[in-house]
Amino acid sequence: MGNLDQTSQENSINRRRLLGVIGSGAATALLGTGVGAAKPDHANGNNGNNGVGPCTCGGCPEGTFCGKIEGAPEDGETYTFESDGDSFSVTIESVTEKADGEVTCFEFSTDDEVKQVCVKGGPDTATYDDGDLEGELCAPTNPGGQQAAISNVSFCGSGGEEGELECYQIDLVEGEVITEFGGDDDPGETGYGDSRRFEDFSVCEDGSNLQNLDESGEETKGGCTISWEGLGFNKADNTVDVTVTLSSGSGPCTITLAGYLLPEEETEYNSETLEEQELRNYDTVDLNEGESATLTIYLDG
Repeated sequence: MGNLDQTSQENSINRRRLLGVIGSGAATALLGTGVGAAKPDHANGNNGNNGVGPCTCGGCPEGTFCGKIEGAPEDGETYTFESDGDSFSVTIESVTEKADGEVTCFEFSTDDEVKQVCVKGGPDTATYDDGDLEGELCAPTNPGGQQAAISNVSFCGSGGEEGELECYQIDLVEGEVITEFGGDDDPGETGYGDSRRFEDFSVCEDGSNLQNLDESGEETKGGCTISWEGLGFNKADNTVDVTVTLSSGSGPCTITLAGYLLPEEETEYNSETLEEQELRNYDTVDLNEGESATLTIYLDG
């Protein structure tokens, strides 16, 4: 008898956490369901994954798939739905219950993309679209005017697309910034070149693909000799800093720290795509002999 009770309890827990995935890559005509189901032959209206019934929503917005909680959502639970390599999760932040313990409303949070929620209660379904998903989501009132208890909930969502990783070219140079390579302020159409560049490196926003960085050094360009220290990238706030000192030079020298967004899918400087680089930010200072300054650029778009 003890084994039966344990099995019953496990089945109860499994049922509470049962996740349904409805829709199908093979059923692309299903009102723009988008991402397919875990099993291609599970079209809308048929039993879904693991025996969970059809999606309560009539059809999910394009680019999302349907995940279903059979029964009322439980306070504090996180439910994860998966389909064809995509997945999203929702966490139930609170529930509202009747005196008898039946759940009528809930609030949820997610770090993923949820476009629609359909709450079934009694014979009807309350549908909440993107923009109406904050706050309590409740089952509809029943024909008698009473608040219905939730019998199941369907979510239309996806993990969302990961943003393209941004990578940058950083130039510490003599003179003014070039705002557009190949443009009016770059008559040579060759960028800064060795005649103006004290130091340069490339890096991606997560700190990866760091190339050719010398944190300190001394160089002479355009009749200006500078030393620099602390050149580097801070991924925490997407900034580049450097302290420069003019060692010698005739009159003031203009020093510029410039950051450029590299073309998509490129992680380091490529002379062949120079004109595709996009100026993200720059900092310029005029120094007299012996003077120092710290230059800082913010690379967020």
